[in-house]
Amino acid sequence: MNKPFEYPEMYYNEVIYFLETKWKRRLSDHERRVLIEGYRFGRLVEAENEIKILSVK
Repeated sequence: MNKPFEYPEMYYNEVIYFLETKWKRRLSDHERRVLIEGYRFGRLVEAENEIKILSVK
């Protein structure tokens, strides 16, 4: 597995805002860091799966 990419802060803010709105509270610094790492990992897995799909065709 490759190392996850860094994304513009705008993408992270969107996910942070979504959870803060859903949970009706501000996320702690630790929660934000874990969320960002999870987001980066999820995007990496999604990209790898897309590459596999495209290479099969």
